[in-house]
Amino acid sequence: MIQVIQLADSLGEAILLGTAFLAAIYIAIVCHEVAHGYVALLNGDDTAKYMGRLTANPVKHFNAVGFLMLVFVGFGFAKPVPIDPSKFRNFKKGLIWVSLAGVLTNLVIAFILFPFQNLVSSVNLYGISAFWVGVLEWVYYFLYFAIMININLAAFNLLPIAPLDGFNLISAFVNPQNQFMTFLRRYSIMILLILVMWEYIPILDTFSPLSLYIGYCNIGLRWVFGQFWGLFGL
Repeated sequence: MIQVIQLADSLGEAILLGTAFLAAIYIAIVCHEVAHGYVALLNGDDTAKYMGRLTANPVKHFNAVGFLMLVFVGFGFAKPVPIDPSKFRNFKKGLIWVSLAGVLTNLVIAFILFPFQNLVSSVNLYGISAFWVGVLEWVYYFLYFAIMININLAAFNLLPIAPLDGFNLISAFVNPQNQFMTFLRRYSIMILLILVMWEYIPILDTFSPLSLYIGYCNIGLRWVFGQFWGLFGL
């Protein structure tokens, strides 16, 4: 978000960009975490419901480190929804679907919003008052940021790093006590810090594996969305 606001030419534009970015973060994070909780509930685990995580209140899902990453880096995470896999009616099936719930929700949101961004950008502004021009501009940037953040959040959470969704997904297929999983549990935070700090090393930032991975996910999925909605002229 800091980089976004720095692009603004005035205080008003900074407020417009900043509020659009924050609204996009809110949608992405809340929907991601609530999806985890509801799918867990459908699979027999009411832990998230009991802990009050099936809510649109962003405070319940707030994670300081993950939020700061979203603000400064463009991708991050929320406070993981508590689940108890032992309550799943089918352990493997439950863990797979709960792990994928947030990621799939983010991708569906990005997919649905994609044509609306094109529609808003095609509106003829001739004869429209300055107020409505500002509203349309805010909606356009909200849609742009929402698509980007939802894709970023989905891609980032698929990384096999504890406690991200990718780690939990792998846990459904392998022995969680094997050496590889033990290594990930022990050193995931260190690996994540190295990947994030890599972004700020001038000599290496061009070849940042995390940025390249997130960037190619954005490019690839936007192309896929564009091809699909293009069939309908959107």
